[in-house]
Amino acid sequence: MDVFITGLVAGIALAIPLGPMAILLISTTIKHGRGIGVFGALAMASVDFSYAALVFAFGNVVIGALSDWVLPMRIAGSAILVFVASRIFIEARRSAKLESPELGNSPTCKLKTYAKFFGLTVLNPATAFYFVGITPSVAAMANANAQSLGVIEFALGVFAGSVVWQMSLVFAAHLTAKFTDVKVQHRIQYAGAILILALAVGLLLK
Repeated sequence: MDVFITGLVAGIALAIPLGPMAILLISTTIKHGRGIGVFGALAMASVDFSYAALVFAFGNVVIGALSDWVLPMRIAGSAILVFVASRIFIEARRSAKLESPELGNSPTCKLKTYAKFFGLTVLNPATAFYFVGITPSVAAMANANAQSLGVIEFALGVFAGSVVWQMSLVFAAHLTAKFTDVKVQHRIQYAGAILILALAVGLLLK
């Protein structure tokens, strides 16, 4: 149970900072609704679960594998963030001129959203760097616990902490969309795009 609680705290600590994926989740929920946003949140938490399981199972091997790719990951991550910010800005401009239909709640739309957020979260350097940072502590904890059970407990804890926070962002964004007009929603999207661009520049300067 201690391993699960540790994972829960790690998942919440990972999710709380308002990074580019959180901003994208908020923007997506405002534009397309809570039903779509939920699947984005589940995708992000699923990636956190996967990273947590890998870090717990393989420990310091993960550090060795990722440390050689820090700069390429930063460059790739920055490029992805610029692309994401550009898409948000363009879509907000387009919908301001001509109201486009919202995404439906069909299984296909939800699966596409899940796949999009899963892929972007995997490629988001901030997530990988976070788990690299906590790997030594997790590796020490792994050595003191039953390996197979510990992996499941820790990864489930991270998933639970992450999904609780991501879902809270979805519901907050849903309420924002419900009680604001289209102009305010567009301004939120523009602000999100600018913030993501700033994060992309900051990633390269670290």
